[in-house]
Parts: sequence; C-alpha cells; structure tokens
Amino acid sequence: MEKEKKKGFKMPDTYVIVVIMLLIVAVLTFIIPAGTYDTIETETGQKLIDPESFHSVDQSPTTIKGLLFAFYTGLKNNASMIFFVMLIGGYMEIALATSSIQRGLRIMIAKMKDKAFIMIPIVMIFFAILGATGVLINAVVAFIPLGLAVAEIMGMDRVAAMAFLYLGTYAGFNSSFMAASSVQIAQQMADLPLLSGMGFRVVVTCIIVAVTIAYVMRYCLRITKDPRLSIMPTEEYPFDEDLSAEVNDKFTGKDIVILILVFGGLALYVYGCIRYKWGYDYMAAIMLVACVAAGFVGGMGPSQVARTFVEGSKKMVYAALLIGLASCISIILTDGQIIHTIIHAITIPLAAMPKALAAVFMFLVNLVFNFFVSSASGQAAIVMPIMVPMADILGISRQVAVLAFQYGDGFSNSIIPTSGVLMAALGVAKVPFDKWVKFMWPLFLVWTVIGCIAVATGVAINLQ
Repeated sequence: MEKEKKKGFKMPDTYVIVVIMLLIVAVLTFIIPAGTYDTIETETGQKLIDPESFHSVDQSPTTIKGLLFAFYTGLKNNASMIFFVMLIGGYMEIALATSSIQRGLRIMIAKMKDKAFIMIPIVMIFFAILGATGVLINAVVAFIPLGLAVAEIMGMDRVAAMAFLYLGTYAGFNSSFMAASSVQIAQQMADLPLLSGMGFRVVVTCIIVAVTIAYVMRYCLRITKDPRLSIMPTEEYPFDEDLSAEVNDKFTGKDIVILILVFGGLALYVYGCIRYKWGYDYMAAIMLVACVAAGFVGGMGPSQVARTFVEGSKKMVYAALLIGLASCISIILTDGQIIHTIIHAITIPLAAMPKALAAVFMFLVNLVFNFFVSSASGQAAIVMPIMVPMADILGISRQVAVLAFQYGDGFSNSIIPTSGVLMAALGVAKVPFDKWVKFMWPLFLVWTVIGCIAVATGVAINLQ
C-alpha cells in the first residue's frame, strides 16, 4: 500500500511567489511616502545622486494599468538576456543530445571511483573563476543542465546540481575582486582607482569560495551515503528521462572531437572576454558554431539539430520569462518613487554608530536593499552616491564603502525571490524555492558573518 502523502502547506510555484511579491510591493507604493534625491552631474558627465537633497514628492501609487504593463516592460528591459539564455539552452541541448558529455563523465567517474568527488571542487573553482572575473554571471542559467547531468551520474539530487554551477559561479562573483558590473562601477562612482584594493578582495574571494565548496561537498557526501538526508530525494524528484538515459560506455574519436568543440568554444570565449572584452553576443555566436558542429559530428542531421535546438530553447522558457517577471518589482518601486525613501530611512542611524559598526551596518543595509533592487549596476546608481559622502563624514575609507555595497549586493542574490537569475536557475533545475532556501540558508548566514568581518577588518586596516 502506498504511503499517504503528507497534507499541509505546499509552496506555490515560483511564478506565484514572484507575483505575490509584486502585489505586496504595489501595495507599499500606497503606504510608503514617495520621495527622491536630486541628481548632479560631475565634470566627466557622470550623473550622481546628491545625498543632501532628499525631499518628498507627490504620491504616485501603482495603478492597475502600471501593474499590468510592468510584466511586459520587465521582459522588454531584459530581452537580450532572455534571448541569450534561450539560445545557449538550445545549443547545450544539442551538445547533450550527442551523449558525449554524459559518456565522458560516466567513464571518468568510473575510473576515479571513490576519488570522483574531486570533480566537485574542480568544477566549482572553474565556475568561481568565471564568476569572479565577470566572464560568466547571468549566463550560468544555461549551463544548469550540465550540472544536472553530473549530479545524475554521481547519484546526487537536483539541489546538488544547482549548487555545483550556480553557487560556484556566484561565490566568485559575490566577492569578486574585479567584476565590471559591481566592483568597477562602484569604484568609479567613488572616484577610486579601478581594481584598487584587489589584494584584500582576492583573500576574501578565496575564503568565500573555499567555504562554499566545503558546504556543497558536505551535503553531497551526506546524501550519497544516506539518500534519506536529501532535500529532494530522487525517488520523489527524479531526473528527466532523456537526461538519465543509458549511454554507450565506449568512448570514441567522435566523442573527443565533440568535447573539444564544446569546451574549446567555451575556453575561446573566456580568453576573448578577458583579452578583448567580448560580450555575450560573442559567446552566443561561438557556442552556435561549436554545438551545431558537435551535433553534426555526433551523427545528427540538419533537421534533428534544428528540432533539438528548439527543444532545448523550450526548456529555458520557464526560466527566461522569470528573469523579466522578477525585474517587475524594481519597476514598480521606481515608478512609485519609494526606492529613495527606503534607502534614506535605513541609512539615517549610521551617523550615531562607531566606525566599524557603521561600516558593518552599511553592508547589512545593502544586503536588505538588494531585495528591492537586485541589479548590481542599478543598486550602485542608487546607494553609492549616498554611501560615499557618508563614509567621508564618518571617517570610513571609500574602499570600505565599496566593499559594503559589493558584498551586500552579492550575497543575497543567492536566496532572494526577486533575483531573476536565481529564480531562472531554479526553474531550469526544477528546484522549488522553499527547498533551495532550506539548503541555502545556513551558507547565507556564514557568508554574512564573513562579510561583516571583512568590512570591519577593512575599517581596522584603513583599506584604501
């Protein structure tokens, strides 16, 4: 007799969670007083917020029309990333359809036996480097299927698959020593030399990445020894049939060529990104050539390649649309003119605190504020013009203010439902948000403690 399913609260679909948050924010536009800061233009033409200019404005609560239009606007504003995720998802589906990647993984794991777990830190370090350098951040969504293949072959679950790639990438990006979209933008707005303080940041990055790898490894080892400890047991949350299908264990010359094409293409993009500042358009073009060629080498005809590409792109639709939907929250906050009110209110207590505590509080404020504006560049435009003069008044170095912004912006991206990339990755991995929070919460707290220590240390050593 089958066990009766437990009755009780069931976490709604990810789309429902984001819509609920969207409605809550819309209501807040009626409750929170509208306010704004004036902007000033620097000699270089850069527009910054004047921290002394906050003033109330007429209330502009969200209308039904504005609420309904927000979804379309969010999709339009994120169109390039949405299409990119769908394209790369289609290309990777072609590569996975050849079974060469899965076959190579099975053979490698079989030969390594008990030492196969060394693949986890290797994969995570590789993606952490890509994240820390800014080469691969949002695009990690399209590579989640590769993590699913690794997890399925190694007898793990969907949470582990998500952790391999997403946490590997974001452990690097969250504490990055050079990412253009966070560190360099903030330093430019603080009038600091680009990439200054890199030595300190590299140390913090290494600590964050090491802690993250240890946390993920611990979970993976536990669930392989006792599957009952899994947050998402494969009996209840099985992998897709096409992913777990048996593959021929005989590794051929064709497989070698396919692996060279796929991973060689990725390596070429990494080199071009670092050397020539290539963008995601180059990555889409390179992976198009590499993966389509891999399909032909694997014996797929033109029609089969086309159908497989469409199938892979379809798998990304759920995730891609989430990127646009999650950004609607920021749109509602901006249109309702309450973002500046929120940041103004939560930064007032800083003036009465000791330097180290004030710096830590600046970090925690950004950690919370990231819920409302999860875009690094968008948050920098709002908070950095306020934090920089405040740091000057409090006698805190501007470099520490950048740290507080960076870590505050980065860490919560791995746990908040307003992060479009997180929700998209969860959608691809088919991991419910509540399951992810259960796994991620302890690590998030550890990251937060490390961030507090790092910011306080920056004050102590007067980091410049």
